[in-house]
Amino acid sequence: MSGLPEFPIDVQVNRGDPGSEQAWYAEPQAPVAGIEDIVLVASGKGGVGKSTVTVNLACALVRAGKRVGILDADLYGPSVTRMMGTDRELPVDDEGRTLPVQNHGVWTVSVGNVLPPEAALVWKGPLVTQALTQMFHDIAWPELDILLVDLPPGTGDVPLTILEQIPVTGAVLVTTPQKLSVVDAARGIAMFHDLDIPVFGLVENMGSYLCPCCGEEQPLFPDGAAKALAGRKHVKFLGGVPLDPEGQMLADGGLPLVIGRPESVAAAAFSDLALEVSEAVGRERASRTRESSDEMRSKHETFWENLLDD
Repeated sequence: MSGLPEFPIDVQVNRGDPGSEQAWYAEPQAPVAGIEDIVLVASGKGGVGKSTVTVNLACALVRAGKRVGILDADLYGPSVTRMMGTDRELPVDDEGRTLPVQNHGVWTVSVGNVLPPEAALVWKGPLVTQALTQMFHDIAWPELDILLVDLPPGTGDVPLTILEQIPVTGAVLVTTPQKLSVVDAARGIAMFHDLDIPVFGLVENMGSYLCPCCGEEQPLFPDGAAKALAGRKHVKFLGGVPLDPEGQMLADGGLPLVIGRPESVAAAAFSDLALEVSEAVGRERASRTRESSDEMRSKHETFWENLLDD
């Protein structure tokens, strides 16, 4: 396929059926080496600040003592490298394995590490599917507590591929208070519920504006749409993040707001979000432990048998 960039994970060469010598293949739902939990950050539509939430959530989790990485799954519109200041070539270790790039204590991988900013990715679905799978399994990730995956907007091939191939712990949905955004967020929640993926909650981004002169927080939209959606869909409302004008200027320079202005109202909101996500991941880990324990399964079965006998 001429015209494609030389991706460090050799998706251009390793194609074919799972049984062929040329094929690259990983079992669906195979654990990702080094990664304890994988959390998706999704949105129903673009422009809601999903990537901004992802990078600041990652930095807030690091500040809370977690080992964190970001996989930028928005292949056609990658932005994590710019926001994290990691727009450089992916390194390779002595064994020839591709490594993620670290900045601000967060390990990141993105197509933006390969493509120049003005280049367009012209891959079709099958190649995208293979590239995504290899970004999880062929990157030599360090030991991480949480890998955040910045999804493209919508419910298309990329999120479905990840949900089919990768063991996901849960998802966070990002929306703005606008009706169009909230309606699309509902579709995202429905997708995760249909595929039995826990939705940790809904984040309302840019619902208010922090005045750069006086610091007063001013509402931008009628309040309550995102919180009402969370109630209707029986997911947790994880709070709102105000729009801080300085945040975008910092992000353009590769400095997330949580790092550049940790004392700001928006940074505090991301710290609260990090706590919510940490607790949700902890609950899922405890649930996995119970389900994997023969003793706990036996006690669970005995409980239901006794209950039915009564």
